[in-house]
Amino acid sequence: MSAITQGARHPMVTDISRATLGLIQGRRFKQDAARYVDSYEKFMARVVELGIGVDEEPPTSGRNEYRLSATEVHKGIGGKNWYYGTVSPACIDCRTGACSKTVFHTLACNRDCFFCANRNQAEYGHFTKSVNDAEKELEQADSGSGYTSLALTGGEPLLFPEKALSFFQFAAERYPGAHKRLYTNGDLLTDERAAQLAEAGLNEIRISVKIDAGGEAAMASTLEKLSLAKRHIPSVLVEMPVIPGTVETMKRLFLSLEDRGIDGINILEFLYPWTNGADYAAQGHKLKKKPYRVLYSYNYAGGLPIAGSEDACFELLEFAAAKRLKLNVHYCSLENKLTAQIYHQNATARLMPHEVLSDKDFFIKIARAYNTNAKKVKKYLDKVAPGSYQLAGDYLEFHPRHISGLTGIDEIALTCNVVERTNNGSQMREIKIDLVTPATFDYASDI
Repeated sequence: MSAITQGARHPMVTDISRATLGLIQGRRFKQDAARYVDSYEKFMARVVELGIGVDEEPPTSGRNEYRLSATEVHKGIGGKNWYYGTVSPACIDCRTGACSKTVFHTLACNRDCFFCANRNQAEYGHFTKSVNDAEKELEQADSGSGYTSLALTGGEPLLFPEKALSFFQFAAERYPGAHKRLYTNGDLLTDERAAQLAEAGLNEIRISVKIDAGGEAAMASTLEKLSLAKRHIPSVLVEMPVIPGTVETMKRLFLSLEDRGIDGINILEFLYPWTNGADYAAQGHKLKKKPYRVLYSYNYAGGLPIAGSEDACFELLEFAAAKRLKLNVHYCSLENKLTAQIYHQNATARLMPHEVLSDKDFFIKIARAYNTNAKKVKKYLDKVAPGSYQLAGDYLEFHPRHISGLTGIDEIALTCNVVERTNNGSQMREIKIDLVTPATFDYASDI
């Protein structure tokens, strides 16, 4: 495992919502920003129709981040994950998805969790009855550079134990340098199977602990499976969502994992998987007021984040640091799971001089000035960077690195863009506008 670190500075980019739209002074700028505010509100209205409410309380995660910055808890590169201790190399690879691949044999499972998102997977019904050729999928997806991380997931992969074993044997032979992991609920794991998987080259196993039903007895059974795995497999982790209201149970779980010498736990933001809205509402769960920072058609099937889960994860990170546990704790937010798609779409784009690929969220960022501000920016850039901008009607687009050098300008638009590929080629699409003030903008932190 290896650590990844970033400072705790808060970004100076204003997210434009209905509440902050009035901060924009320029009429044309405000009109452009309002289009995205309207789109987000329409999206949320459709979500509410599914039967789940939205939390209207102001988010507290920013205050929790500030508190954590004074502990041994670190913010990951990009600011979308936090960790105490170290992070699995597979989690680091997952951020871009480059040279990383996760496959399955089946989407069938011996459990029926109300929060499971597998029903959102393409061809879910088909792959609960038919078996996917995971090895063939790996080879077909290989771009020629191989893989650094590979995973077998489900459904429950140990419903087909022999196929799981042959998969890791194949992966070890075909991609010997790749870090190989298995996701399982642990119910079907035996001592013999754990030993066989380790011999086949499995580096890491991630076992889910279900604490929403079955209580402490169900948790105790899974703890025994974790100890069993620890006898054979090099790295043993728990991976599970943190459901609001379960913090005290989670703390007891942390201490039990510590006592058993388990390597770590990945705590995930609890998500609403676009179904079972009535079940979520009955349990008092509501969505985050703004589920996505940037509204887009994401491929990730997990769903939308539930209010209070992130706060609970921060509390658990603080608990681990206060107790000085040897257990590694990694919080993976929904936003952290979305970065690989954006990286894949944007990383190979040929950028214009006024465009930059963010190394934090992988959106292509462009600075924009409107009307009289556009004239001021043009005058400045003609002196310091001639030809580095693009004029388009009543606005001017330029590279964000020049924002902090501007004087006498109170507002600049910062756009988020993605490259989309169709049968007719590729095109870049703007999907969000933020507000920045040149006097407080810091390129290294805010892009």
